[in-house]
Amino acid sequence: MARRYLCSPLPPPGPAQLPETVSSHLLVVRARVGDTIRLFDGAGRECDARLERVERRGITAQVGAPEAVTREPALRLELAVALPKGARAEWLFEHGTELGIARFRPLVFARSQAVARDGRRARWERIVRAACEQCDRSQVPLVDDERELAELLGEGGLPAARFAAVPGGRAALAAPASRDAVLLVGPEGGLTDAELGSLAAAGFASCTLGPLTLRTETAALVGAARLLA
Repeated sequence: MARRYLCSPLPPPGPAQLPETVSSHLLVVRARVGDTIRLFDGAGRECDARLERVERRGITAQVGAPEAVTREPALRLELAVALPKGARAEWLFEHGTELGIARFRPLVFARSQAVARDGRRARWERIVRAACEQCDRSQVPLVDDERELAELLGEGGLPAARFAAVPGGRAALAAPASRDAVLLVGPEGGLTDAELGSLAAAGFASCTLGPLTLRTETAALVGAARLLA
């Protein structure tokens, strides 16, 4: 049985009825009275909960005192990426969460694949939350709405350490000394000269991931792993 469930906000210590999202999962895995689970709020706090009543109409538990927990990487990494189609995008969100990416910034480029995205953000957020439960992340990554590259570069608040994974980039991608960074990965069709110029003007360092040609989701995870190592 899964032992860790996202519950935001955490119930106060003492007897509490668990949220429907948690209760439905526990019923599916046939949880029993006396089982102990771990609740986390996705923002760095966790607590134990011992199940006291397990019924279809609801599950109650004796909730322990919350404690501050962090299992996050030392580097807070944002991923700005052109999303691939279908299951490959979902794979990227799942495994990117497991790696430790703190924020996903889906982007549209001139050569991005035309894909209907209506309602997809909610799906991506569910994938991210489930991955956090599975891999013991203490904080749930943010998932932005998909936007144009120009919108991203025009907003304030991007980390000062900025990297763009580009075939033939000037330097090998390596972890920065700062505590925050953003990695940009373009579409499989590549970045246009205008996009490369905009990234350079915005302070993105052009970096290579090696001599091989990688799919977008592979490049994103390889680059993230190098920065988070």
